[in-house]
Amino acid sequence: MRQVSQSTWEPPAHGPCPQCGGSGTFNGVFHRSPCAHCHGTGYSADDGEALPLEDLIVMISRCRDHWRQAHAQLMKVPGVRQAMEQYQAARQAEQEREAMGYGSGRYQGD
Repeated sequence: MRQVSQSTWEPPAHGPCPQCGGSGTFNGVFHRSPCAHCHGTGYSADDGEALPLEDLIVMISRCRDHWRQAHAQLMKVPGVRQAMEQYQAARQAEQEREAMGYGSGRYQGD
């Protein structure tokens, strides 16, 4: 396995996988599984060949780091954390209300 420094690494030219259309999944008749051509990532080289795993790992980890930073910045915006907590509390209350069991929930018209 080749050693790559993340500071000098450049992403390869890539596009959507021609086998799965960039979704990363293969839809069979009775099942859904990760695409074997692109290793379930949805990325392939511009010529349609699969990207090496070393490049995929670095690409995906950079995407993950980008979204973690974006989430951290979003949580610093005033009011976002409180809105998220209110949404989670409302969602939990809804789940508890729906899980009351037979005869304890809403009238269903039966």
